[in-house]
Amino acid sequence: MHYADVVRDFLKLTGARGVRPDLEGLKFLARLFHRMPYENLTKIARFAEVSDPELRPRMPDIVLAEHMEYGAGGTCFSLTYFFDQILTGLGYETIRVFCDRSYGPDTHCALIVSLGSDRYLVDPGYLMEAPVRVPKTGYASQSGRSGKIFLERLGETSQLLLVTESAEKRRVRYKLKDVAVEESLFLKKWIDSFEWAMMRHISISVQTGDGIIFLRDGVLRKNTADEKKQDRLSTGIAQRIEKEFGISPRLFADAFDAVVKMKSKYNKENKR
Repeated sequence: MHYADVVRDFLKLTGARGVRPDLEGLKFLARLFHRMPYENLTKIARFAEVSDPELRPRMPDIVLAEHMEYGAGGTCFSLTYFFDQILTGLGYETIRVFCDRSYGPDTHCALIVSLGSDRYLVDPGYLMEAPVRVPKTGYASQSGRSGKIFLERLGETSQLLLVTESAEKRRVRYKLKDVAVEESLFLKKWIDSFEWAMMRHISISVQTGDGIIFLRDGVLRKNTADEKKQDRLSTGIAQRIEKEFGISPRLFADAFDAVVKMKSKYNKENKR
């Protein structure tokens, strides 16, 4: 599947036409792409609207259209796939990789981009501020507005750990497998992800000038390099989401209704 027209539209809309396939170009494109938030509202709504599992993945044309209409973005699969199309369309050499999160293996995905003798991790679904060099041995680090990121090679294996440090607290975010994922397996996992537990919770995150803002269900968190703030929302959630993330209240309403139904069905099936 190729989306050259969508890539051209994205480059035109963002003023990124003429970017060269080098490290500075990669950094520039990553900053532009991160204007789209990580959010599963569109994924939840898509699950409720589309009954055929193979038609559920939100391809780049849908991602860009819903970003323009609702201020939406997507989850790791749709964002990674779209950014991969942008990079390869500009001449970058990329591979898609899977990551193991705390809730299971192969539950996250990202890109590794080759530039000469170096390679860089780009993670559209985790809102990394810039590409991080993939170390052959030891570790590489990066400092940003929300703290530090460390990418550490586990001995001489193909596995790496992504660790964050914010407000003097370190946390392992995922284990990266430095192995290219074939298209068919990537699409299978993407389709499977519509059935994962994360679909019963509303999650949004976006980069700001100071750090990163997260929302999970009714809890809003703001993280900078020096502090973390948390606000529990009980009313006006749709309006707060529009203010903080620029996402349409209409999209939130559709996703919220779908989540309520999914939770009710899940609880009945598990006799809760």
